Amino acid sequence: MGDAMSGNSEQDSSGSHARTLSEENVALRVAWEMRRRGWSQERMAQELTNAGCPTHQSAISKIVNPKPDGSRRMISVDEAIAMARVFGIPLEELPLPPEAAEGRDLHELSRTVTREGRKAKARHAQFLLAWARLRYRLSQPDSRTLYQEFLTQRRVGADQASEAIKVWRHKPSWHDATAAYSKLERTLQTLGTGRDMAPPTDDVRRRHSVVADLLHARELFASRIPGTPVRVVPDLLDHFAQTLIRADLLEAAMPLIDSYARGTPHPVDEVVADIDRRLREIIARAPQDRHDHLESLAARIGLRGEVHETRDQQARSAGELGVSVEDYRDAKDLGDMYRESGMG
Repeated sequence: MGDAMSGNSEQDSSGSHARTLSEENVALRVAWEMRRRGWSQERMAQELTNAGCPTHQSAISKIVNPKPDGSRRMISVDEAIAMARVFGIPLEELPLPPEAAEGRDLHELSRTVTREGRKAKARHAQFLLAWARLRYRLSQPDSRTLYQEFLTQRRVGADQASEAIKVWRHKPSWHDATAAYSKLERTLQTLGTGRDMAPPTDDVRRRHSVVADLLHARELFASRIPGTPVRVVPDLLDHFAQTLIRADLLEAAMPLIDSYARGTPHPVDEVVADIDRRLREIIARAPQDRHDHLESLAARIGLRGEVHETRDQQARSAGELGVSVEDYRDAKDLGDMYRESGMG
């Protein structure tokens, strides 16, 4: 960009014009990137310095602010490389016209939408987990009495105290809150992860199966919780909040969840038995399509307890179950989908 020009006068004129346009575009892109980040000239200079290209604020000013004749300070190759690195864009994109940045900006915005959506879903899951605990505790007469006494001692009228308890136990409100989580879950499945350039196809969107969540939850209750210190289990359950909500296990697991939250161990047998019952129901139902068939097969595989298998072991297991190796592996993938992605 600041290289010496060479060649005949016509080439010189053409090359000079191209470089002028490129440097103008770079200057406009720098100003645009600074605005969208809320960076001052001092901050921009510091970012370039941190990227290995020592720069003073005055240099940034001369780049983004043209002289009276319209010319700008020339930009060195090292500065251009550092700018691209700081902005997180390919170097070849830096000299493009400013409008070329609009597409990338919209893509980054789409990623922000999906990222914040996932955060909102995780926060909503924690909200539901806490509310489920409160509803469970207030379903017990002794707990309701103690709560009413506590409120009364703080000068809350008896009618108001009773109303407060009704609010927290109000079934329609609870159903609305859980429905809102489900709607957000479906919306985010439609939008995808934000890591890919395009949302998932319809075929991929529908591949979520409750079997994956049930198997993930079964591993949690049957294997992980029994070997985990009591004080750590609440954090573990918080991490798996979304799995428990998607699998509709909050009610069945709430005695255990509340007990561990108060520092007391609780048997896992009833929760595991409930999960196994639901898996057997999925196995017993008549499949309507291949997806149903794979769900049923994934449930059968999960109850067998086969987690890590070599390809030869998978082939042997498929034979024992009387299914093709392809179906067996597809069912394993369906059952492992959340376990592999680390979603909780």
